[in-house]
Order: sequence, then C-alpha cells, then structure tokens
Amino acid sequence: MHITRLSLGRPSFRQHLRQLCATSSREIWTENFEPVVGLEVHLQINSRSKLFSNASTSLGGGINRQVSAFDAAIPGTLPVLNRRCVEAAVQTALALECAELNNVSRFDRKHYFYADMPAGFQITQQFHPIARKGNLNYYQMESPGALPEKKSCKILQLQLEQDSGRSVHDAENRVSLIDLNRAGVGLLEVVFAPDLKSGKEAADLVKELIAIVKAIGVCSGRMEDGAVRVDANISVHQPGTPLGTRTEVKNLNSLRAVSRAIDLEIRRQMFFVKRGLKIQNVTLSFDSETVSTVVMRDKEIVQDYRFFPEPNIPSLNLQQAGICIESLRHSLPSLPHELRKRLMDTYGLDFWKCVVIVREPGMYEFFTQAMNYLSIEYAKQASNILLIDIIGYMNKHSMEFEDVHISPKQFADLIRMVGERRLPIKKCLEVLQEVIESSRDPEEIVELNNWWMIKDENLLGALCEEAIRLYPKHARKAQVGKQDVLKPLMSHIQIATQGRADMKLAKRIMLEKIQRPEMALREEVNAGR
Repeated sequence: MHITRLSLGRPSFRQHLRQLCATSSREIWTENFEPVVGLEVHLQINSRSKLFSNASTSLGGGINRQVSAFDAAIPGTLPVLNRRCVEAAVQTALALECAELNNVSRFDRKHYFYADMPAGFQITQQFHPIARKGNLNYYQMESPGALPEKKSCKILQLQLEQDSGRSVHDAENRVSLIDLNRAGVGLLEVVFAPDLKSGKEAADLVKELIAIVKAIGVCSGRMEDGAVRVDANISVHQPGTPLGTRTEVKNLNSLRAVSRAIDLEIRRQMFFVKRGLKIQNVTLSFDSETVSTVVMRDKEIVQDYRFFPEPNIPSLNLQQAGICIESLRHSLPSLPHELRKRLMDTYGLDFWKCVVIVREPGMYEFFTQAMNYLSIEYAKQASNILLIDIIGYMNKHSMEFEDVHISPKQFADLIRMVGERRLPIKKCLEVLQEVIESSRDPEEIVELNNWWMIKDENLLGALCEEAIRLYPKHARKAQVGKQDVLKPLMSHIQIATQGRADMKLAKRIMLEKIQRPEMALREEVNAGR
C-alpha cells in the first residue's frame, strides 16, 4: 500500500516524525488541529471458567490444555452462559454509572476468519448490549504534586463477548501456531465515546478504569498479561470542519503504549493533512521498540461481518436468571474515587499520593490500619515512607504489595520511632528491609544494630569542633551569616555517626560553636601568624 511505504520508508518523514515525537502534547494542538480519540477497552473477566464453556481460565497450563470441545468449535457442541461473567458485567455497569442497565440483552454472531477463532465467528453483543450510556470521571496531573484536573468521558456501551485464541508465529520454520487456551475466555468490552484529545488523556482514562475493575474484583487489570487490551480510533480535523478519516490502532497492552501510539498517530495524520495527502482508513499495530506504527490491514473496503442473532443462546433476562441488580449494587465495595476522597479528607494527603495508595491492591487497607495505631500528624510521614521506601523495595525485588511481609502494627511502630526522632530517617529503609525479610519487630532490629539516633550533646559537640577544625574557611563564612556553606561540616558529622546523628540538634550546636567569641579570637591569632 502507498501509505505503508510513505509512513515507514521515507527518511525525511521518519526524521520529521521523530522531531514531532519530542514535542509536548500542549505544543501539538497549537497548530490549529483538533484530535478526536475514542477507545475500545477489552477486559478479561475474573472467572474460573470461560464465557460459554467449563474450560478453566487459569494461567500457566500447557499449550492447548484448557480447551473444551466448544472452544475448539467441534460440531454439535453448544454454549452455556457463565453466570459469574454476567454478574461481573452488571457490577461493572453499576460502577461505571450506566443509565441503561438492560434487564434483557441479546448475543450476536460477528463473522470473520482468523486461525485463532476456530468457529469463524465471535459471539458478542453488538446490537443489544447489557448496558449503555455510562460515564467515567478521571483526573489529569501534569506532574506529581500538581493540582489534578477533573475530566470525564462518556461510555457508549458495555458488552459481553468471547476472547480469541493466540497466534504464535515461528519465523524460522515459516509457520503459525495456534494456542486456544485463551479462546472463549469472557471479555467485557467498554466502548468509549470519542471525547479524548491526546494520548495522555487516554492513558489516564484507562488507568482509572483499571483501578475501578480491580477494586470491584471483575478484572486483574494486568495489562502485561493481556488482561486489559486497548484499541484506539483516531482522527484529526480543523475546528469547524467535518471529522477526518479515522484510523484504528489495535491491541495496545500498556499505558505507555496507549499514550505514545495515540500521540504518534495524531502527529502522523497532522503531517499528512498539512501537506494535502490523503489519510487511508487503515488498522495499525504499534511497535513499542521502534516507536512506530505498522499497517495491518486496509479498511477502505468495508468488511461485512454478517451480524445476526446467536441462535444457540436465548435472550439474557437478568430477572429470570435470578440476578438481582440491587443486591449486586449493595455488594459493590467503595470505588477508587470514594477511597481517594476519604484519604484526603481524613489524613490531608496530596491527591497523587491517594491515587497510588488506592491503585495498589491492599495498600489502602494497610495504610488505614496502620494509621489506627498513630495520630493524624504522622499521616504525611507514613505516606512518604510507604510510597518511597516500600514501593522502592517492591520495584527492586519485582514484588507485589501483597508479598511484602510487614504488618500494619510493625509499620506504625517504625513510623512512630522516626516521628519521635528516635530513629534516623536515613536508617528507615534498612529497618524496613530487615522487618520484611526477617519478620522481627522494628524496635528489636534497631536495638540489635544499635541504630538509635545519637542525641548526646557532648559527643555531637566534639564532632562539631572536629568539623570546624577540618573546614575553617566554611566555618568563618557561616559565622557571618552564610549558612549555606555548612554542608561539608554537617556531612562530616553524618559520616562520622554513620547517619545516626540528630542533625537538627547537631546543626544548633554547630551554629552555637561557630558564633562563640573564641572562634573570632582564634581567627585573629591565625591571622597574626
């Protein structure tokens, strides 16, 4: 195709695109173009068996070991709808504030041929989905600590459908292999209205959606495992003109990929429109290594999916199936926006801290239980150590929070020791590591290692005298009010005490010694020499 050669083969275009990629999103939109972005997000439902069969959905089995006769499209097999998947769809519709939660919905066949779809069609809910007209509020922050900007995106519909299998391409032997373990796993497709304007908005929206479905237990939210996959529909136009030709970027499997792929495609389309080139209606894939898009197929010729009602599944009637919407509504846990508000109102935490605490499974409960042992003034210190030291430990060891073995009581004891200035903050991470790895209490660890903060004024005074002798020029500058030169003197004390000195007390003693009259006399004597 012409577009394939232009977008991937012409060096001048690639160079221009790299320059555009370095441009911030705010700068892009000053060129009198308005991007229009809509998302389709596919969520794998947490269920023990597949949507229409009793085959297991667990990960880790051998290839093609979790495949029923129905999943393999053996003639004569019939689908049986999984009740858990229906309940998950209802819970998600409630959490996403869907105005139309349909008591009666229907399934359709969507016909297309892929080797990993053995029946030759997908069972979905194209025309009569389980829910419509939802809304998702999300927040944008330019940087941590910045004031969040509240935004919203409409949801057109929420539908149940089957997942496909997985194709594995063996380039060496020039064959494609099919794994049907994933075929038939229940999916929830959330179709968003084209209310978005940038890749960052899209990534923030998906991030909030993941937080919600994880909170209600519908989906694991693990994009790296394929539990969340995003398709983005993108076009650009000038304000006051008709919408431009739409392209689709398929199967984005990370928040970074969502953001980068959308912004890249917006810039590519702007490049074409500004030069009077035609944008082809194509489906693209995103290569995260080369940060480029590749044409998968041409959509200029409209594909006929030959939708028609699924004859082997009767209409889904929630009431007749004994699924009580109100019961599921009352069973919903607190949603992320409610938990964030609770943290901000109760403990006065910054919004971005609340986002991380709520997003990490189990961390909200851990933090609030730890705060039951502490007074409110410790909340900021506790959140800092939780988000910096514990998450840093998790990242270093590739762990989930649930695998970090420290109790809320142990964490609270550690925070109290730091807050009461009995434990130097620089020793906090070392204590945390030993608590996690040995399960001993923080106080016992500090005692065994003699990590208590040094507050002995005689010892600190002697160290200050030693630092003044080592750095006399810095001391004299500090004497005339230049306290920013104290750094080497204070660093000497830190090193000498292995980070255990009470630096607030040490600085007071240091300033007292520098300001003493004998300090000035010593300077005069030295000058006389």
